[in-house]
Amino acid sequence: MFSILTSLLATTTQGAPANFWLPKQASTVAQGVDFTFFVITWICYFFLFAITAALIIFMIKYRRKGNDVIVKGPTHNTPLEIAWTALPLLLVVVIFVVGMRGYLDLQQAPEGSYEVQVTGQKWFWTFEHPQYGATQVAELTVPVNTPVRLLMTSQDVLHSVWIPDFRVKMDVIPGRYTSLWFEATALGDYNLNCTEYCGKDHSKMFATVRVIPKEDFEKTMIKLASEYEDMSVGQLPAYAINRLYNRCQSCHTLDGSESTGPSFKGLWDRVKSGDVNFISGEKLSNLYGESTTYEVPENYIRTSLLDPQGHIVQGYLGAMPSFQGQLKDKQITAIIEMFKHLDELTDAEGNITVNPDGTPRQ
Repeated sequence: MFSILTSLLATTTQGAPANFWLPKQASTVAQGVDFTFFVITWICYFFLFAITAALIIFMIKYRRKGNDVIVKGPTHNTPLEIAWTALPLLLVVVIFVVGMRGYLDLQQAPEGSYEVQVTGQKWFWTFEHPQYGATQVAELTVPVNTPVRLLMTSQDVLHSVWIPDFRVKMDVIPGRYTSLWFEATALGDYNLNCTEYCGKDHSKMFATVRVIPKEDFEKTMIKLASEYEDMSVGQLPAYAINRLYNRCQSCHTLDGSESTGPSFKGLWDRVKSGDVNFISGEKLSNLYGESTTYEVPENYIRTSLLDPQGHIVQGYLGAMPSFQGQLKDKQITAIIEMFKHLDELTDAEGNITVNPDGTPRQ
């Protein structure tokens, strides 16, 4: 009984640390979710041990002890039947009330919540901050102790947002909007996972939720929204590999290994020489030159980002989504420059070696 009370009381402490069953609490709703979980868990524990103990006792007490005549047992016991009907009914009512309170709290975000628009697509998350005009991929930055509402949709198949430390989860559905909200209570980085199987690279569809101080949030968003605008062409490759490659990493590697799409290693050399064959039977080298489809290699990369189904490379399924409307012209230029200078941005194993500002990573 003492251990039961200890476990339940531990869940009433905001920000409780991780335990055997659950990760640490890092949001205002985590406490209520954990309390519901432990109420149900300890009810299950109680009946497991009670039924097992009764089973053992009855096996010993009422075992057959020789060839005595077996008498008929009782066939009806009104108090017992009322008890085993009323007690489970009371327990499920308690579970319903506790669970429904938590469910209703999660359905309606507080007034004035900071809104983020979330788009799921195979196989990455995009987070748009309408208030600042900033877009993040595979990373969501939010202020601490501030209600945040995620307005979510999908561009292709069913996905599902799950942030374990915040105890929130919601399906993301193509063609409609769903939402969830949370209020982070502790600074740090937290995992965001997709929990709806969505194809080959479902296991790679994750992101990081970065919780930062309130006083730093606005300047961080302003910087994210405009950090590339004042960069020179020489600064764009480091920006692209750190800020934009997140959109590509689930399908395109940096070390030459095969994946859903072609590896970025050596891609510029292949594109520049035109040594790319398409499923249509065409070869890229025949599409270069004056009055041709692409004229120069840079146009091919630009078109591949905006209309990836126009020419599909042999050996691949053409699963790449369009980035039309998601990338500004200078960001497209940044990606092209990243391909040209990839050897300067990564090591032989495909690890990124520079920071967004071009300084070496430690």
